[in-house]
Formats: sequence, structure tokens, C-alpha cells
Amino acid sequence: MRLLPEPRSISDLLLIRRDEATHNPEGRFEVERAAAAPPQWSKRQPLLFQQRLNEQLFWPSILIVALCAALLVWNPVQIASHRLPLMVVMACTGLALVLTFVFRLRAHAQCLPEGLHVRLPLYRLTIPYSDIKSSRPTELYRLFPPERQNWSQRRFLQSLFGKTVVVAEMQQLPCSQFWLRLWMTKYMLCPDRVGLILAVRDWMAFRVELDEFRARSR
Repeated sequence: MRLLPEPRSISDLLLIRRDEATHNPEGRFEVERAAAAPPQWSKRQPLLFQQRLNEQLFWPSILIVALCAALLVWNPVQIASHRLPLMVVMACTGLALVLTFVFRLRAHAQCLPEGLHVRLPLYRLTIPYSDIKSSRPTELYRLFPPERQNWSQRRFLQSLFGKTVVVAEMQQLPCSQFWLRLWMTKYMLCPDRVGLILAVRDWMAFRVELDEFRARSR
């Protein structure tokens, strides 16, 4: 009887099973099936719009909080009557900073067995793969030309205009466009087709996974 080391990870377990398969040919087929089994869900892909919002507010919020804290600690006579407003501003700014950071961590897109899962900061929706007609990559500036955006919108999208996004074209939206606009930015709704715009960190891997899960659900 051969003594095998105790596995500490999935890779160790597969190595042990492969070693056993050399002495037990019947076990080889189990190892091959385990290695070839498709994943039940894809990797979470963070949404870039929420990341951009957090990055845009980070340093101004830090500066405001630091300035208010410094004035409260220094406490000159001239601002003695304004301590309460300073505390309110510092607390609200700090809360906004924390919320945008939490929203950044929560917002993601992921392929699940039941459909495409889009997690927004305060809302989530699951789109059945049968409702998705196709997926295609394109640059964000082709969907939303910079010259048609106002100053604040161009500033917000400045680092995203050149990014490649995945457009999931659908038969119809999972709910009304008015309802979706309450929970997501308008830059997630395709302007020329019916569909969603998914700006994720690794768009190539996400599109491959989306097409694979769509094909698997047919």
C-alpha cells in the first residue's frame, strides 16, 4: 500500500489523483473528467464606471476631510462658531468617500449558470442568456462621442473613452429604461441598439466567457 501526502490544495489533489491513475487505469478517466469540467460560473469583472467615480472623488474628499480635521484641531477663534458645520461637512464627505469605495467593490458583472449577472451598487439584475442576441466589443467613444458630452461628462469619461467595452445586444431590456436609469449611469445603456454596455477590466476574457455560457445554455 502506497502512502500519499495529504493534499493542501485542489492542484495537490489532482496531482495525487494522477499519480493514483498511473497505478489504477480506471481512475484516469475520473481525473480527465474533473480537469475537463467547465466552470459553473465565471470570474467577477469589476465595472469601470464605479471605479472611475471612486477615483474621481478620492483625492478631493481626502483633501476636504483633512482640511476640516485640521481646522477643528487647530480651533482658531475665527471659526469657533463654525465648528458644527465643519463637522457636518467632514462627516458627509467621509461618508461619501466610504460609500463610493464600497460601491466600487460591489459593482461587477459575472456569468452564472442562470444568466448574466450584473451587480450594481444598489441594484442587481440577472439577464437570461436566451434574451441576449449577440455580444460585440467596441470603444466607448464610438458609442458616446466626446464632442457630444458636456464638460463634466467629458471629465468623468476622460480615462474611459479609449477603453474597449462589451455590448450585450438583447431582444428587450430586462425592465423599463426609466427604471434602469434610476440605478445605473446612462453610459451603461446602448444608445443605438437595445442592450447593455459593460465596461469591465478584462473585456476579452469576459466576452469569451459570455459567449461560452451563451452557447452552453442553448
